[in-house]
Amino acid sequence: MTIDKYVLEALSLSRSEGPIYRQLADHFGQLVQQGVLKPGDKLPTHRALADELQVTVGTVTRSYAEMEKRGLVEARVGAGTFVKQSERQGWFLQPVRTENHECNLGYNIPPALDRSATIQEALQQLATSREQLGHMMLYQKAEGFDQHRQCVADWLKQRGVAVDASRMLFTSGAQHGVQLALTVMCRAGDTLLVEKYAYPGVISLAQQQQVKLEPVEMDDQGLLPQSLEAACKRHNPRAIYCTPTLQNPTTAIMNSERRVQILAVCRKYGVMVLEDDVNGLLPTNPPPPLVNSDPDNVIYIGSLSKCLAPGLRVGFLSAPKRLYRRLAIALQNQSWMISPVLTGLSCELLRSGAADQILQWVQADMRLRYQILQQVLGSFDIRSQPNCFHSWLRIPDEWQLNKFIRACHQQAVTVKSGELFVPPGCKAPQYIRLAISGPESVPQLEQGLEKIRDLIS
Repeated sequence: MTIDKYVLEALSLSRSEGPIYRQLADHFGQLVQQGVLKPGDKLPTHRALADELQVTVGTVTRSYAEMEKRGLVEARVGAGTFVKQSERQGWFLQPVRTENHECNLGYNIPPALDRSATIQEALQQLATSREQLGHMMLYQKAEGFDQHRQCVADWLKQRGVAVDASRMLFTSGAQHGVQLALTVMCRAGDTLLVEKYAYPGVISLAQQQQVKLEPVEMDDQGLLPQSLEAACKRHNPRAIYCTPTLQNPTTAIMNSERRVQILAVCRKYGVMVLEDDVNGLLPTNPPPPLVNSDPDNVIYIGSLSKCLAPGLRVGFLSAPKRLYRRLAIALQNQSWMISPVLTGLSCELLRSGAADQILQWVQADMRLRYQILQQVLGSFDIRSQPNCFHSWLRIPDEWQLNKFIRACHQQAVTVKSGELFVPPGCKAPQYIRLAISGPESVPQLEQGLEKIRDLIS
């Protein structure tokens, strides 16, 4: 498509029919719907189209922003604006097919271990007290049962997470915890800092709440303190979201010194820290979480999904005292409370030692998968950690990222593109994420990794 073609089709724009930017967006939308513009087609530059239509650059910029909001186009740093690929992968979970020939490395889920007997025993134990079970069937306060919060806090303390039960709230998983924190901390138009490569769930939540994301540079230790300070000066952010332990997708683990530096910068500029520690219980000897050092400036977010069972949908957060009431109100507004039956079942698993046993099973399985990953792909540019569910693999420049992912699919191997892990408008990295925990069996994992190795080679 040439600019002349766009101009010819757009000459019917009229100031009497509403804002020009919206007419232009409607017009491009029709071209996409009619198939005149196809996925991947590049649109004219803002300046070129403005000159040809004799409108301001601001009008075209606003029109392109409107089209991006509608999901018609996507802006790529240094490249321009393109019609959005309709088949582009989403970050959300799709039903996982289980054919023997398929290797699904797309979803960062716990390995498929049989937990049924352990869960059944905990359910039976929970049902022994009819009075207690009946009480759990009633409405409760948003904060949940005090004894349940204390049970989880005690269990976390045994694993090096120093949280106060009086500051805790239950959530429907860590994703809900992030949503709660953003609801309380940010309003539409506010800026949230994130790691350069960030969890897609927080990117999606920020877009939903119209919060602007600004990336902070990273190295193999995670966030760079000097880059964080520069971002604080430039953007005046409300908060920063980060995953200090087994960062998703890079697998980075901040050492203790780096954590002290990051917290110091945030205190200096009055920036609240949203610490996502959903992977923090997986390593055998992780550094202490940020909340241990600064509980008054960190909202700590965790979950039992990775280490116990995702079907429980039990997460938790620990908040500064000044924010606790606001978070509890936000929780009540969203769901009134988290199911006491689920939190009670979780506490039964914690008290009985079953949770520790399941976590050990998960760690043992992941150690084996990590060894296979190193054997098959260890000679390539790959970032991985023992007990980590995922790894971060650089694709050679000879491959276009989308073509490599398509080639993987043709080999019945599902992976996640690096473009899912960058804020809107940022350049997609030449990486893919491999969730080595996803395949149902170790032989499936090995076969899938070998196919990726062969494609790269």
